[in-house]
Amino acid sequence: MIAIAILAGALTTLTVAVSHSVQAAYHARMMSTATYLCRHQIVELEEKFIVDGFTDDALTVQEKGDFEDAAFKRFHWTHTIDKITLPTVDEIQSAATKALQDKQQIASQAQSSLGGGGTGSSGSSSGVGPQAMQGLLGPVKEMLEQGIRRVTVRVVWDEPGRKDQQVEVVTFYTDMRRIPVF
Repeated sequence: MIAIAILAGALTTLTVAVSHSVQAAYHARMMSTATYLCRHQIVELEEKFIVDGFTDDALTVQEKGDFEDAAFKRFHWTHTIDKITLPTVDEIQSAATKALQDKQQIASQAQSSLGGGGTGSSGSSSGVGPQAMQGLLGPVKEMLEQGIRRVTVRVVWDEPGRKDQQVEVVTFYTDMRRIPVF
């Protein structure tokens, strides 16, 4: 009777372990398939960009769909194409000013903790004003925003016991036809 109880316990443990191994292998197969399908979507978008370039000037373009092959019927794809937005000259200047102020504050704290009275440095001016920076960076900013897109490709599927599984890849593309030649 004791031997049968021990055998039942061992078989139960073995069955649970095998079941977990089968689930892990199935999940790994689904992840590999989703990764392949995600790469396939990226290649299709890349080919479209090579042939047609960026065809939409909207900030965000999102498309969804299913895969045509019946073997992939449980997988669905989404891709989002975002027009990048770079910071304005004022935002860059504000961040630079804050960084300079933080640096000066840290330096003065270090100087006071060391007990030294230093020569004290007032903020230096680079001599480049906001108008000059706008004149230099404005056209470059616009050119980069027109010629670069962030592409997010997501493949989603469901598994028994695991809802909303996904693989997501983010990449950037450049359309040189959008960048004016000087």
